[in-house]
Amino acid sequence: LALINFSGLFLNSPLHAYSPGDIIIGGLFPIHSKTNRTTLPGAICVILMIHAIREVNQRTPRVLPNFTIGYDIYDTCGDVSIAIRAALQLLKNQSDPQSCLVPENIQSALSEPQTKVVIGERYSEVSIAVARILALSSVAQISHASTSEVLSKKYKFPSFLRTVPSDAYQTKGIVELVKEFNWKTVVIVGSDDEYGKYGSDRLEDHFMNEDICIEFILILPGNFNQNSSLLPKLVEKINDSLAEAIILFTKDTYARIIMKEAIESKLNRTWIASDTWSTSSKISSMPHFERAGQVFGFIFKRKEVPGFKDYVTSVFNGTTNSFIKHHLTRYPLCLNQSEENEEQNCLLTNNQQCLHPSCLATHIDQDESYSIYLAVQARTYIRDLHCNTLTHTFEVKLLKFQET
Repeated sequence: LALINFSGLFLNSPLHAYSPGDIIIGGLFPIHSKTNRTTLPGAICVILMIHAIREVNQRTPRVLPNFTIGYDIYDTCGDVSIAIRAALQLLKNQSDPQSCLVPENIQSALSEPQTKVVIGERYSEVSIAVARILALSSVAQISHASTSEVLSKKYKFPSFLRTVPSDAYQTKGIVELVKEFNWKTVVIVGSDDEYGKYGSDRLEDHFMNEDICIEFILILPGNFNQNSSLLPKLVEKINDSLAEAIILFTKDTYARIIMKEAIESKLNRTWIASDTWSTSSKISSMPHFERAGQVFGFIFKRKEVPGFKDYVTSVFNGTTNSFIKHHLTRYPLCLNQSEENEEQNCLLTNNQQCLHPSCLATHIDQDESYSIYLAVQARTYIRDLHCNTLTHTFEVKLLKFQET
């Protein structure tokens, strides 16, 4: 499988990986943050998708005889506008956008789309925008991390699928946790996006039905950052609160800012983490994390992707890959380092000069990586994916799946 660098599509997002095939699987991942800084977990998501496709192509006996799967992967920077541009690029030269509305007995003069399915995006607000675009060309989307309940509305997002449960289950789980500890008062902090707003609204409904008091609900604005004037006010409000649990149902980047301030302020409260940040090593590895208090978190089903640790190490050790090569311009591999410095080199701090090869496996998020792996496997085992002209929804028929 070959990777090429493509720099002409986006001024702020030059990373693009492509390999030809009879069937193309598109990929949309937030490799850069909006601050134009690369993230190693994001790069590893791309490598995981390539590994999963490579495994399918090399499997014996062949799952898809006489077919080779290729890929077309873009960096979205976690930004809606960039993701839409990438989605449009994936749909270039696709079939008739109205094919879902045309009776089956009328043949379209345009060819079948080469991109059969798109994996991604991570964030719900981005997936919602992308889902509207992909549905126009009857291209299925399989998200590995977007959990917003809104995406479950098939009449709005007929071609959207996912390998993770919706927030309907997570919010019920949070309520059950609060009831289990007999907590009577909580605080809810959400973010101003489809994930945080709808999650906070659903929690509010559940708690009202259970007669559990919500001391206050705060929705963080889209421009919330560590220099925001809202941050010290929020921390002071939490410190003065009588709530028995603080629920952070927000982006991991926002949670990181709040928890850092909570540590510095020694809040020592009980926190409930939503799935976006419950397993974040960037948060849990913060110095003196115990000063913030205890944290209960919700995670997806975890499972190690077979053979991936060895593969990702080999990629960093010299395999040509535009995503990894770009990241290594910031964090080159450490060679001949003493053992006492290896652990420090796993933290990816701003002052760090290099990355030790033994640390690579520690940055594999088993929740997210296994969900991406399942998304690739799901497309591989789809026997028939077509548009129902009566209901304008997608029908998926799967072959029997057996793990090896």
